[in-house]
Amino acid sequence: MNAFRIRQLLGSATAILLLAVVVAEPVQAQQGTVAGQVTDKSNQQPVPGASVLIVGTSLQGRTSREGRYTVTNLPPGRYNVQVRLIGYATATQPVTVASGQTATVDFILTPAAVPLDAVIVSATGAEQLKRELGNTVGTIDAAKITQDAAPSNASDLLNSRIPGVEVMQSGGTTGTGSRIRIRGATSLSLRNEPIIVVDGVRVDNTPQSGNLENFTGGQAPSRLNDLNPDDVESVEVIKGPSAAALYGTDAANGVIQIRTKQGRPGPTKWTASAGGGTLNDRGDWPANYFSRQASGASCRLSSQARGICTIVGVDSFNPLVQNSPFRQGVRQQYDVSAAGGNEITTFFVSGGFERERGVFQSNDLRKTSLRANLRNQVSRLMDISAGVGYVSSVLALPQNDNNDQGIVASGLLGFPFDTAAPNVGVPDANGGYRFLTPQQAYQIAVTQRIERFTGNLNINFRPASFLTMIGTAGYDVTNQGDNQLTPPGVIPLDQNRLDGNANANRAQTFSYTASFATKASFRLSPVVNSNTTVGVQFFKSVFQQVQASGRKVVAGTSGLGGVVVPSVGDTTAPFVTLGGYVEEQVGLRDRLYVTAAVRADKNSSFGTNFSNILYPKLSGSWVISEEPFFPRMSWLSSLRVRAAWGKSGRAPGTLDALHFFRPVAVAANGTDVPAITIGGAGNANLKPEQTQEFETGFDADVINQRIHFEATYYNKDSKDGLIAVQLAPSIGESFTRFDNLGEVSNKGYELLLTAQVVNRPDVQWSVTASAWGNKNRVLKTDSIGTPIIFGLGGATQRHQVGYPAGGYWGTPYTFADTSGDGLIKPAEITFGSADTFQGSSVPTHGASLSTEVNFLKHFRVFGQFDGRWGNKLDNSTESFRCIFGICAGARVPGSSLADQAAALTAPSVETGFFQDGGFIKLREVSLTYFAPATWASRFGASSLSITATGRNLVTWTNYRGPDPEVNDIGQFNFSVADFLTQPPVRQFMARVNVTF
Repeated sequence: MNAFRIRQLLGSATAILLLAVVVAEPVQAQQGTVAGQVTDKSNQQPVPGASVLIVGTSLQGRTSREGRYTVTNLPPGRYNVQVRLIGYATATQPVTVASGQTATVDFILTPAAVPLDAVIVSATGAEQLKRELGNTVGTIDAAKITQDAAPSNASDLLNSRIPGVEVMQSGGTTGTGSRIRIRGATSLSLRNEPIIVVDGVRVDNTPQSGNLENFTGGQAPSRLNDLNPDDVESVEVIKGPSAAALYGTDAANGVIQIRTKQGRPGPTKWTASAGGGTLNDRGDWPANYFSRQASGASCRLSSQARGICTIVGVDSFNPLVQNSPFRQGVRQQYDVSAAGGNEITTFFVSGGFERERGVFQSNDLRKTSLRANLRNQVSRLMDISAGVGYVSSVLALPQNDNNDQGIVASGLLGFPFDTAAPNVGVPDANGGYRFLTPQQAYQIAVTQRIERFTGNLNINFRPASFLTMIGTAGYDVTNQGDNQLTPPGVIPLDQNRLDGNANANRAQTFSYTASFATKASFRLSPVVNSNTTVGVQFFKSVFQQVQASGRKVVAGTSGLGGVVVPSVGDTTAPFVTLGGYVEEQVGLRDRLYVTAAVRADKNSSFGTNFSNILYPKLSGSWVISEEPFFPRMSWLSSLRVRAAWGKSGRAPGTLDALHFFRPVAVAANGTDVPAITIGGAGNANLKPEQTQEFETGFDADVINQRIHFEATYYNKDSKDGLIAVQLAPSIGESFTRFDNLGEVSNKGYELLLTAQVVNRPDVQWSVTASAWGNKNRVLKTDSIGTPIIFGLGGATQRHQVGYPAGGYWGTPYTFADTSGDGLIKPAEITFGSADTFQGSSVPTHGASLSTEVNFLKHFRVFGQFDGRWGNKLDNSTESFRCIFGICAGARVPGSSLADQAAALTAPSVETGFFQDGGFIKLREVSLTYFAPATWASRFGASSLSITATGRNLVTWTNYRGPDPEVNDIGQFNFSVADFLTQPPVRQFMARVNVTF
């Protein structure tokens, strides 16, 4: 492997290490000490576990349970001492250190960190202040949100919290996942999910891993939701290449950094919670209609319009309401944790169990999670932290979506009566359901079992006052078992299913992370600080799967052992990235910061003719309000301007660049003999996709920092996008291969406002508002702009140059009631000559508003609204209902002309069913009661609170289906449609929290 540039970076790192050895001894002479105590301004109590840093050096300390700290071995001089801790404003004070003396500096920290001084973790693993960054970083106080809103999973924790981060739900099936998009889609062929990093270790976040959706009709779980929200301390979102350059290949879609909870010095603090609640279907399900003439025979509106018959009555029946398959779902969750330690060693351990039974009888989730984090101060020069997480879950999924075995499908496409025929008193055996009854569908078993282990080890070593070495190693392994069984004699849809079938897929995903960085911090002058970082990073992912299936299940058996016609296959997909980087940050007077960096990557999925790739980065941050020349305004607390530019990438798929073969068995001379077929054409010149981004903006704090405002504009261009190109049969391989041809553009804005509206002893009221917009355009598909056509039915969406990626396209038509009879005839519809753009398939702008009110000393109310607009949604459910002749537009007199025209055109075009998908939702409302301390003390506790939460409460929308937040194909990259999908359910939860 050609890794010349990476070796250069490693050589630089070695040189710095040798320099450290040479200079470490002399700087030990004639040193002083800084010591003091850190307390909380709100209650005057000591603050344990805070980091105390000497700015411009690697020297640091940590506060004890009494809030005291000591930092030794400082050469005489003037320094700035800084105290950092999540949940508090960062504090800085100057100090003069004399030889052999101890300087005392005490700090009083203010709770609720001022955004400008928030602490985040950089790609190098080191902590940084937000003011030092030229790019915006979205942050979530996960511990507080968990207490306020009791999110059910990690997707709920992220949803609508950060502008520009869009969590797109796929429906209301328990255990299923969501798509996440940060600043739009950058790739036309590769997945657009961000990478997930937990405590410095990259973890698997592959959507649809294992293809479980093939057994359910479309829905599948997300590995992100393996995380227990109660274990998460904070979340940081790095939104694009301008910030994610040092994360290298695969970071073009952004990075979500998750930090789990850690212990602090002090007595062991036990926290326990127990919660439970209900889930209810809230779909506004349409009825099925049958219009009849006097003889009782069918008569559609179009037939009446042509004078063929006259409608004298309309029958209707709604199987999903009148023979409801839904039950009241139940959720219960129990968590317990312990945290504490001393000045040398701190710990956090937790355990959780959750059980959620969905609104269908065949939908059930059981999950157990365990976590342990340990930190040890080995010496004043070194600290080590280690963490392990374990998850075990069993998920049962129902049949739905694009699936004739679906429960919802059989109801929505069912009959307009529950009798054998109209006006006949003989009950229908299916109760109005068309394909299967719910009881039949429930007998199809689809389950997924997960056993997942994640471990991390982080080492910080400070061999000299200017030098810090950071090492991280991690391991994430997921063992996944997907099973499907259709018992014989149950599903009468065709002979194969009546015979029964079974599938058992066993998959393992291994992810390995190793990184090492060396950071040299210098005070070049009393006003200039320099931080130079050199590092390397290794990441390897291996996906292995064995698939086994069979037909003709023997009655009485329950798995593959009972099949008569078996089939097997396997897959192995390794993926390796090795990268090295150099970063230089210069700070001037602690208010102007300039950062430059470059990373070189080599990846196993690059073509053999392609070597390394470079990802540069340049950014600047200027707290201009702290300059002497800046005018002083009483209402303006601080103003920062910032800008950043950078590149990142997306590696091709594991096999995309390879020319390979697949083994097969062929019949020859009356027997099977081994043979091969071409598995992939490959492309030795294949490169990674590259994304370049520029962003700029400002942050402002006003009215004594009670109001904080952020505004960001970004311009992101992706080139060398992978496009599947058909090879000419004349070359001997009639296949497609990937070439680097595509280009995509994303431009947009992000706004964030936080305000402490009222801050009195008896009432506190805070508001957070955000807004975002994204303009996505396909710039290039190939040399002639050939559209890439796909979607439900094969042709409803496309990547078309000059339009949003994955936009809806269809044949336009016009209609007119020329006869004036209120009915549309086929002859009154005129079709266009070519397909035209119908609208974006994803929202193009959105906003959210959340508020929190604390009152009467014991109560807290939290609420969140979320709105998304600018998109259409393919209501393919209604289209199919019209094809089946049971929709209102085909049957009910008085239906709008537009509905009648859509019903008539449904068999040939989908255009009439691309409907406005915008919405506003009341996502969450919660009420928390903090009991008096005397209540908790009665059973030995220190605090007690009770929280009641409602989620997905109200939706305001023009969309005419049950809910605009659905997708029949789950987490697929671009395909979006409402096709026989269970919409999000309404949840009510209650939770008790106790601390000992």
